[in-house]
Amino acid sequence: MAAALVGGAFLSGFINVVFDRLLTTDAVNLVLGKKLGSDLIQRLKTALLGAEALVADAEMKQFGNPSVRKWLDNLRDAVYCAEDLLDTVLAKAATQKEESSSWWSPSFFINRDRDDMVKKMEGEVRRIEDLGKQKDFLGLEKIPTVKSLRTLLLFGDCSSSKCNIEAATCDILSKCKYLRALSFCKRGVVPRYMRDSSFSILVVVPDSIKELVHLRYLDLSRTNIKTLPESLCNLSNLQTLKLYYCCKLTTLPSGLHNLVKLRHLDIRETALEEMPKKISELKELHVLSSFVVGKHEDNGIQELKELKIKGYKGTIFPDWLASCSYNDLTSVSLKSCKNCCMLPSLGQLPSLKSLSIEGLDQLRSIGEEFYKNEGDHHSSHIAPFPSLEKLKFDDMACWEVWHVSESETFPKLRKLEIRDCLMLKEEMLNQVFFRIVSSLSDVSKVRKLRIGNCFIRPPIEGMYLDGDSLTVWGCESVRESALKAMMSMNHLNCLQEMDISWCSSHVSFPGNCFPKSLQKLEIRMCRKLEFQEQQQHKYDLVELLIHSCDSLTSLSLDVFPNLKNLKIHNCRNLESVSMSEVPHVALQRVSITNCDKLVSFAGERLAAPNLTHLEVSGCSKLVSFAGEGLAAPNLTHLRVTHCSKLEALPRDMKSLLPSLHSLHIYCYPNSCRLAEGDLPPNLKKLHVGIGEQQMRDLSWMPNLDALTHLTIRGRECKNIKSYPEVGSLPHLPSLTTLHIEHFDNMETLECNELLRLTSLQQLIIQKCWKLENMEGEKLPPSLLRLKIEYSGLLGEHCENKHQLIWPKISHIPTIQVDFKQIRFLSRVTYRARRFKVKGISMRRKPLSSA
Repeated sequence: MAAALVGGAFLSGFINVVFDRLLTTDAVNLVLGKKLGSDLIQRLKTALLGAEALVADAEMKQFGNPSVRKWLDNLRDAVYCAEDLLDTVLAKAATQKEESSSWWSPSFFINRDRDDMVKKMEGEVRRIEDLGKQKDFLGLEKIPTVKSLRTLLLFGDCSSSKCNIEAATCDILSKCKYLRALSFCKRGVVPRYMRDSSFSILVVVPDSIKELVHLRYLDLSRTNIKTLPESLCNLSNLQTLKLYYCCKLTTLPSGLHNLVKLRHLDIRETALEEMPKKISELKELHVLSSFVVGKHEDNGIQELKELKIKGYKGTIFPDWLASCSYNDLTSVSLKSCKNCCMLPSLGQLPSLKSLSIEGLDQLRSIGEEFYKNEGDHHSSHIAPFPSLEKLKFDDMACWEVWHVSESETFPKLRKLEIRDCLMLKEEMLNQVFFRIVSSLSDVSKVRKLRIGNCFIRPPIEGMYLDGDSLTVWGCESVRESALKAMMSMNHLNCLQEMDISWCSSHVSFPGNCFPKSLQKLEIRMCRKLEFQEQQQHKYDLVELLIHSCDSLTSLSLDVFPNLKNLKIHNCRNLESVSMSEVPHVALQRVSITNCDKLVSFAGERLAAPNLTHLEVSGCSKLVSFAGEGLAAPNLTHLRVTHCSKLEALPRDMKSLLPSLHSLHIYCYPNSCRLAEGDLPPNLKKLHVGIGEQQMRDLSWMPNLDALTHLTIRGRECKNIKSYPEVGSLPHLPSLTTLHIEHFDNMETLECNELLRLTSLQQLIIQKCWKLENMEGEKLPPSLLRLKIEYSGLLGEHCENKHQLIWPKISHIPTIQVDFKQIRFLSRVTYRARRFKVKGISMRRKPLSSA
């Protein structure tokens, strides 16, 4: 394929040679003279130009079309014949030019020879013209000439002995001066037996490459070049230079830094011995496949900002790597250096911000040599790793010991990751986290501390400091080590929030373990949690959240005198939450949920003058709380749900809870009873689900003049088939929303009883599966919205406008059945209908005459 392409290139070249010779006045005057005339010359020029324009397309199409290949052969033969004719004529003309200045001289050509020459030339012109006329039949198209090419990819088999690749390269470069992309690389994977094919026989890049001033992409991969010419550094627009698998390339041009626009340099699998100096001046360089370190300390790396060493075969890194003179080096990566048993002394690199160490299989210990090179007289006495922000260890199979320097090591560290280092000893982790956190320059500014689990596999041990938030995560031993370290530190002066999770070992908090500044403590999934509840130990916490800590059996609020917010969830063995010192003036919010064994809460009396929200839910063994009364004059929200053994709510709610606005009571089965007339008078929202007897007769909630929302849940009312029963509803003058749900056997809705709710605007009926009828005159005329969901046949009757149902609801502007709106009246239409019903005409009165 490549031979054909190069052959095509030569054919194009020959056409240009013939064309150039025709432009020579000596040839025209000497060979053809006046007898031939200018018309044949012009025909030959036109034919050659037309043929050259078709050659590029024919070169591509010849491989699948034998006719095109034959066309190329015929054209090549015609052009060669024209070349031979010109050579013959010019050769004879050159030897006889001095003998006679006139071509009519008998010694030059006899008339017959001249006539034969003209006939032969006319035949070749006609032959080339005929070949040009076949373009439509062969499907050939004119492609711009070689001079205007922008991209040229040369590939395939050029191993033919007849192919002079250097000559072809020089010819290409001389004719394609506007190239933007040039590739000599063979595409795809190269089998071993073909590695001497393609342009791999290219040994020398010609100096004339400097003329391709527009070139942006140059691929010399898999060629046999040994050097690159210095003239290549004149390509000021070059952005990509690929030298992959140039196995004999040993040096790069010294002026490589002059390629100011170079963005991508691929030198993989080369034989380079070192990098050229000043390579750091390539400010636009984004991708450098590798950096080849020379034997000398002056290796051009001083000005680099990023260094990656992969697959180093030695056992000890060279000394120059630890030199503190590399002032601009910000990132170092050591990867897969399988034989190295000691880390270089990187601690004195002044600008190093990111360090990644991965796959050092023989490394067993990290000691003082990591932080400071004692043999380097240039080494300063600054703290080790003064600028390091990210430190990562990964896949260190034999690493057991890590000694952290006693001095202020890693003062700027923000992120530490230890992944898949299974041999690292736990006591080492304890020391590491303690010393690293202790030496952080910003640790005194930490406001949020989180210690938790990492669910990534393989697990990661690490630390992350983000602004004022410090997070430590990892396996069990890491969490324990971090927790012990934090508990013994005394300079977290600004710490306000602490989150501890997934610690299976014993977690105990002495009374003086927290800094005075700590306000919020969240503990989750700590199986062996313990608070010291001696009176002499006090905690200054403002917010305490405890989640799924099964070892917690009791909690005294007396040791939290400043506590404002308490939340306990899913502590399955918690039996009591006590408070003997009353009142607790700081307490504002309390939530205790899903604590199955809780039997006592706040003893007989809970006094919390500033308490606003109280929730007790899912405590199946709780019988009573604050039985003698809940003294919380500012309580606005009370929620007691799913406490199956609860017998009664706190007494005297009417007088002790004057600010209560919202009350949720869902207690099954029939154990919890509400005292008649004991509900607070200012109650606005009431959600109730109690025993069937009290649900039938709601007379226990009189005088709730402020109530606006009422939800009645009949989950345990299996015998109620008609609701609300006649005379069961009290006078509720302000009620606007009524929600009836979970009456499993309810069949009939009593409309007449609902007519007593004169302010009712919204009626919602949900999950009354057997509901199908409406009894009575109609629903209240004040209703604006009726919503029925999952409620048997009644929804279908409303949707189908059943003759017995529709008249009772047709006055309601908005009706929704199972999330489908079957009726909607705009406010104007609704008001118009209401006025019409009342006998008021909406028509305008005519203007009276003057």
